[in-house]
Amino acid sequence: MTSGQMSKSWKFVAIFALAFAAAANAQTVLFDLGSDESFRGVSITGPDNNGHYWNSVWSGAFYPDVQDINGSPTTIDFGFSAATGTDSYNGPAGPTSIPPTAAEVAATDVDTVALGNLGGSLAGPFDYYVNSRFEIQGLDPSKTYNLTFFGSHKFEGDVTTIYTVYTDNTYTIPVASAFLNVRDANFPWLHNRDQVATLSNIAPQASNILYISFQGASGGLGYLNDMQIQAVPEPTSMLLFAGLSVLGLRRRR
Repeated sequence: MTSGQMSKSWKFVAIFALAFAAAANAQTVLFDLGSDESFRGVSITGPDNNGHYWNSVWSGAFYPDVQDINGSPTTIDFGFSAATGTDSYNGPAGPTSIPPTAAEVAATDVDTVALGNLGGSLAGPFDYYVNSRFEIQGLDPSKTYNLTFFGSHKFEGDVTTIYTVYTDNTYTIPVASAFLNVRDANFPWLHNRDQVATLSNIAPQASNILYISFQGASGGLGYLNDMQIQAVPEPTSMLLFAGLSVLGLRRRR
């Protein structure tokens, strides 16, 4: 290989790396529903086992400019519109105390690998909210977003929780819904350990907000322990990535 060919190869590698980074590093935000301020809740402080940062939220506060998984502030705000209740008892950790102990948090029984980003800290799935509504504000109207929900509980409530995005703060016209079994239908003491519900390519609604509600699919109690919102990579970045991949294959041939 000549020096000119080597130079072109290094340029290709650099551009390819930039395109891959643009596709892989789409803005991602993690929410832990429940915090030190909520009933039997626990906050996540500092980076988790994956090196990611969280936002532990409760219904008694509004959260402006939440941080992304890299710990950088965003333009995204979070606030509850209505909340039925919050706890950690009979969640993935089983019985818990007031306040919860470190040993109880460590006993949170989930498949951290299967949950991906949502399993990076056991304090994320440890606590939960019940039948609530909240708004994720300050979103980019030119983008769509993927939403990932993890709900888990033993014994009480409906087997299945439904997570729905609505058009506005009246929460009457649904845009999209996802369903998740939070426990086993036949063995109610077996809570969900490794399954999530996902809504893909959801556009911000009125005032660049996502209006989200969850409840039991049969009208009973539904649960949400933690969730992720991720901006979908821009089409130009993905096209550049795909084009460079094809170019790389041609050069290798």
